[in-house]
Amino acid sequence: MTNDDRYARIDHYATLDLDSLLALEYESPRDADLLVAIGRSYFRLHQFDQSLAYYKRALKIDPNDGWTHLYLGNWCFALACYDEAVDHFEEAIRLLPGVACPHWCLAEVFEEQGYWTRTERHYRQAVETEPASDTARQKLEAWLAKESDRRCP
Repeated sequence: MTNDDRYARIDHYATLDLDSLLALEYESPRDADLLVAIGRSYFRLHQFDQSLAYYKRALKIDPNDGWTHLYLGNWCFALACYDEAVDHFEEAIRLLPGVACPHWCLAEVFEEQGYWTRTERHYRQAVETEPASDTARQKLEAWLAKESDRRCP
């Protein structure tokens, strides 16, 4: 399967509701992308235990999928499990070398923890990794503005 086919399938999953995704699971129980989509749906419903179970199943099927690590990192961050979030975001950075998102996610964890130097470094790395990313630039600019306000009385 090509990356384009995979991304088309993932985009299709994003259009489906939870019941439709669960029906597909019966047919494809080892489709890691489907399991992540189900996990995201449960997360949006604040059913965090169910969400985590699906993310873990996806990771067991494909432990080298950077996107699954990214979603698990966001799950950990949302529940204030910062050390685990850092681990997953760092793994996502390793597995997705040309993607900015894991860097800005890691920056957000460090910001929450008050590690200003690490925060800025990862916002900058997000822009360096994907210079065309408007989101990466906006997040860096917002951080720099906030940091400037924090330093000035």
